[in-house]
Amino acid sequence: MYCFSLGFANFVAIGNLGAKELAATSLSYMVSGVFALAPALGFASAMDTFCSSAFTASADKTLVGLHFQRGVVAVILHMIPVSIIFLNMEWLMLLLGQDAEIAALCGQYMRICLPGVLPWALYECTKRYLQAQGIMRASTIVIMVVAPIHWLNSYLLILSPTMGLGYIGAPLNLTITFWLMFLGIWAYAMLSQKARAAWGGWTWQCLRGLGAFYHLAIPAVVTTCGEWWAFESLSLLASFFGASQLAAQAIIINIVSLSGQIPNAMGFTSTPRIGNLLGAGHARQARISSHVITVMTIVVGMATTLSFIVWRQWWGQVYSSDPDVVRTVVELMPVAGIFLTCNGLNQVFAAILRGLGRQKLGAYIIVPSFNLIGLPLGIYLAYGPMQMEVVGLWWGTCVGTVISALAQLFAIVYWTDWDHEVERCLRRLIESGPSSSSAVFVLPSETDSRDSTPSGGSSVYRGYGAVSA
Repeated sequence: MYCFSLGFANFVAIGNLGAKELAATSLSYMVSGVFALAPALGFASAMDTFCSSAFTASADKTLVGLHFQRGVVAVILHMIPVSIIFLNMEWLMLLLGQDAEIAALCGQYMRICLPGVLPWALYECTKRYLQAQGIMRASTIVIMVVAPIHWLNSYLLILSPTMGLGYIGAPLNLTITFWLMFLGIWAYAMLSQKARAAWGGWTWQCLRGLGAFYHLAIPAVVTTCGEWWAFESLSLLASFFGASQLAAQAIIINIVSLSGQIPNAMGFTSTPRIGNLLGAGHARQARISSHVITVMTIVVGMATTLSFIVWRQWWGQVYSSDPDVVRTVVELMPVAGIFLTCNGLNQVFAAILRGLGRQKLGAYIIVPSFNLIGLPLGIYLAYGPMQMEVVGLWWGTCVGTVISALAQLFAIVYWTDWDHEVERCLRRLIESGPSSSSAVFVLPSETDSRDSTPSGGSSVYRGYGAVSA
C-alpha cells in the first residue's frame, strides 16, 4: 500500500498541472511498466521460487544468496535494452502518431526516470531474498521511512512556489525515491544477522546456473508481461479518445493499483510461504495455505468493490478538478471495482503457481486470457457499434481477468498433486545448484512421502533419502 502511494502522490500533484501533463505521465508509466518494471518483476518472481524452497530444503543457507545473485545478474542484463528504449521514447511516441506535446513530455519523463529503474529492480530482488528467509518486515520498514519523504518531495519538487520544478519534478522525485528504497533495503540486508547467514559472498557459480534460472524466469517474465502489457494497452488505446479520457484512464489505473495492494501483498507473501513449505516437505500445509489466502482475497475484494461504488464521486474529485475527467472517472468506478476483485484472485492464484514453480502454466493461461480474449473484446466494445470508449476497454479486460482466474483456480484444484510438488521442488533445486556444494537436499524415496514428517527443520525426513548436490 505504501509503495503504490508513491504513484498516488505523484498523480495527485501532476493532476493539478493540467490534463496533458497527467496524460503524458500515464503514458510514461505505461512504457516503464511494459519494458522495465514488468520484466524485472518476472525475473524477481523466479527468485521467489528458488530462494524460498532453497531456504528450507537445504542445510547450506548460502544457496539462497546464490539464487539471489542470479536474479541480480538477470535484471542488470535486462537494463541494457531498457536504457535504449527510454532514451529514445519521444521519437517512438511520435512514430506511433502521438500528440507532439505529449510525446515531448513523455520523453522528458523517461530520461529523468532512467537512473532510478535499476535501483528499483535491485530493491525488488533484495526484497525477495529477504522474504524467502521469512524476513517480511524489511521492505515495510523501508517504505514506511521513504514514503513520507516522497510525499513531501511531491509538493516541494512539483507544486512548491519556491522550489517546485513543475512537471519534471515528478520523475526526479521517483528517481530519488527508488534510490532511497534500494539503499535502505540493502543496508537492512547487510546489517541483519539472519539475512547475512544466507549470504556466501559473490561467486562465479551464479553464472553457471543461469540456464536453470532462466528456465523459470522466462515463463515468469511472459506471465507478468502478458498481463501488464494488456493492462497498460488500455492507456495507449484510451489516448486516442482525447486527453480527458486518457486522464480518467490514468486515474482509474492508479486507484486500482493502490487499492489492489492488499490482495497483491497477499500474493507476494503466499509465494515464499508455499515455497518454504514445499522445501520443508509440508505438502498438506502448503495446500491449506493456498485455500486460506483464496478466501481472504475474496472477502477483501468484495469490500473494496463496495467502497468503489459508494464513494465513486469522491475519488474523481481527489485526483482532478476537470469536470469531464471527474465524470468519466465516476462512470468507470463500478467496473473498476469488479475488475479489482477478479484481478485480486488472479494475482493470488498466479502467486500460488509461482510458489509451485509452475510459471510456464501461468504463462499458458494468462497471456491468452488477456491478450486473445480480454483485449480484443475491449477494443470491440470501445470502437465497435456500441461505442463504449474507455468503459468498453475496461469491460473487456474484466472478462479476460475472470477467465484467467477461473483457469488458474481449476489448475490449482484439479491439476496439482501437492505431494508430487515437493519432489519437483527438490529436484529443481538439485538441478540448479552449484557444481560442487556441501548442501544436502531431500528426495522422495520409494516409501510414501505423505507420511513424512520434518525433523526439527533438518533436511532429512522419514520416508526421504538425502541427496548431495
